[in-house]
Amino acid sequence: MKNWLRKKIRKKFNNYLVPLNIPGKNLPEKLSVKRSAAVVGGGIAGLSAAANLAERGFSVTLFEKENFLGGKVGSWNFESNGEKLQVEHGFHAFFRQYHNLRNFMKDKLGNFQHLIPIDDYVVLFENKTRQGFKNLDPTPGLNVLSMRKFGVFNYLTLMNPFSIPFLALLRFDLQKTYRKYDKESFEHYAKRTMMPKRMKLMFNTFARAFFSEPHKMSMAELMKGFHFYFLSNEDGLLYDVLNDDFSITFEKPWRDFMEKHAVEIKLNSSVNKIDKKPDGYLINGKEFDYCILATDVKHVKPLIENSPSLQQYSDFNKKIEKLGNSDRYAVLRIWTDTFEKDTDLPFFIFTDRQECLDSITLYHKMEKTSTAWSKQHGGGVFELHCYALPDHLDTEEKIKAQLIKEFFYYMPELKDLTIVHSYFQHKQDFAAFHVGLHANRPTITSEIPNLYLAGDWVKMENCTMLMEAAYTSGAIAANEIFTKEGLAENALVSVPSKGLLR
Repeated sequence: MKNWLRKKIRKKFNNYLVPLNIPGKNLPEKLSVKRSAAVVGGGIAGLSAAANLAERGFSVTLFEKENFLGGKVGSWNFESNGEKLQVEHGFHAFFRQYHNLRNFMKDKLGNFQHLIPIDDYVVLFENKTRQGFKNLDPTPGLNVLSMRKFGVFNYLTLMNPFSIPFLALLRFDLQKTYRKYDKESFEHYAKRTMMPKRMKLMFNTFARAFFSEPHKMSMAELMKGFHFYFLSNEDGLLYDVLNDDFSITFEKPWRDFMEKHAVEIKLNSSVNKIDKKPDGYLINGKEFDYCILATDVKHVKPLIENSPSLQQYSDFNKKIEKLGNSDRYAVLRIWTDTFEKDTDLPFFIFTDRQECLDSITLYHKMEKTSTAWSKQHGGGVFELHCYALPDHLDTEEKIKAQLIKEFFYYMPELKDLTIVHSYFQHKQDFAAFHVGLHANRPTITSEIPNLYLAGDWVKMENCTMLMEAAYTSGAIAANEIFTKEGLAENALVSVPSKGLLR
């Protein structure tokens, strides 16, 4: 019976892969005239746009304010107690649903071999029990039913009339879901449906991935995330990670590819103003035919405000003005003189946080550079992450102390460790996916000719999230330019945009 259902569901979902575009077969691939493009921002979205354009013959200049590429997947060095160490913004998972990003890594960058799988998706609960998900049935719908054996829900949950709205998860529709649920928070939805505690925690892990507290998180965004990661494919919650520091496994392959295709990479180059000219754009003293803004939300707003030539485009400006930043988040990386004793733990763990600790990453079990440091010094490399800080933790000292306190709660055997090195980050630069923001979110194109937006914060007519959304938005922006120049688009794909019961 289950095999029959799996085949039916796979057929309904078109083998879990749908095309986002149909490239013209008889259109040219390369430019026959000179065209230039400025890409502002060297995160995944900007790298995607720059690489795709340059490969087709565009003269591309990439402006990045930092001294490294990659944005949130970037890496930089610092010195501590006489040692030179590398650090990143935080742990990143390359889910297998990231089809466009992973295809580019595999086919163009050659860094696909650096991806290694995680053993399990594990949540540590406050009572020190744990929940894994690797043995779930992979088929959408059946995977939900198999959660029953993990205590996420039971048959009484299904009989509870308040639980009928849970069917909305299986009836996801990109347009209808946002119209109905974008103005409701996850916290309100959970109360209204009397959501079981384990199920609530599971959804909380999704909410945290968007750097949002439950009372702010749009339920529509959460439904989209649950559909994208869990209910639209057979890849589920298991994922891969890069097996070494991002400077080696991510930044260098992108840099090599772009330099091969003559991208002018300008690091330490902030763009504070854009001048629109009749035939293009003037950026940092250089003229371009096209401009792609691929900065984060925090920097795109002041950039537009400081560009008088763009103020006449009222609809565009209204949408930019309504963009919001995520909640504050914190990342504490520590190098220690000892290890955890539980050798069965995977290298990334979600926690049922007490106040702020959302996840623990054991870098010495995952990353070659950290493993080498660990072997040399006989200690561990841990990352403690809070995705949405509560208001009362308002200083570095309070945040660090609480992260360490909760770390010792989940790993009490480490309470006497010595921290040899540490690196702390307290930021607020991710996009907000809060209640009611979706309708006015800007899109890749606007009324401004030859200006495009790219990033995971841009509204698109496809079901992609986080790093995949960033890459796909940059690739779509490049495709828009290809179309204007009469070139064939690059093929892009996605998971199905409608749920099992649609």
